[in-house]
Amino acid sequence: MANSEEKTLNLWDHVVELLRRLRTIFLAVIVSIIFVMLFPTDITNFSLENPQYPTITLFVMNQLRHDFLPSGTELIPISWTASIEVYLYVSLVLGIAISSPVIAFEVYKFINPALYKSERKKISYFISAFLVLFAFGFFMGYRFVTPAMMRIFSIATEPFDILKIYEFSQFYSLVATSLLVCSIIMTTPLFLYSLIRIGIVEVAYYKRVRKYVYGGILIIVALIDPDPTLITELFLGIPLIIMLEITIRLAEALKKH
Repeated sequence: MANSEEKTLNLWDHVVELLRRLRTIFLAVIVSIIFVMLFPTDITNFSLENPQYPTITLFVMNQLRHDFLPSGTELIPISWTASIEVYLYVSLVLGIAISSPVIAFEVYKFINPALYKSERKKISYFISAFLVLFAFGFFMGYRFVTPAMMRIFSIATEPFDILKIYEFSQFYSLVATSLLVCSIIMTTPLFLYSLIRIGIVEVAYYKRVRKYVYGGILIIVALIDPDPTLITELFLGIPLIIMLEITIRLAEALKKH
């Protein structure tokens, strides 16, 4: 048994424990969503007489528009509910992000009794590395990939001499998808390292086929990324390949020891 001091639980006990953890996660997400939807960014100027006060969600939406919307470009809501839908969507994403520590804690506490001490340490390392790589990918997407992608989209319309007016919800969907793809792609080295450590992938075999792996990764990025240009592949491809090469050398060195 992974943890001898823990009481052995039957199937029903596990179900009850899981439901209890899920309830805590659900409440944490709901509270976080309500918080970002209603909490004002400036408490000093807050007044109940002004129902249109700036909230955290509105602040994030305005910041995204400021950072990624090219100059001379306007957004319009095509449908009556477009603004509300985007507001709820951004609030949901922010709510999950804010409550993610609670989610991670509840998941860890649920699986913790079934883990050996060494496994707990490995999971802690994996989660820490995943968060670092995910944050790095988000930074690359926010700082380089998405701004460049939006500028190219804007420049591409100039020869046609048309108004740069785009659908409100499509803009936020495009930005969110780009940032998410960048964040997930940069976690690839961690999964490669894990596969090597558990013996599913051999270092020698990977070295022989890595050029095909890199080509396949770039093709997958091109398929799932909303950017039809090569901006994402350019900004993410080079650092990703470098990180994968470092991962291989690290795994090889650790395997020798």
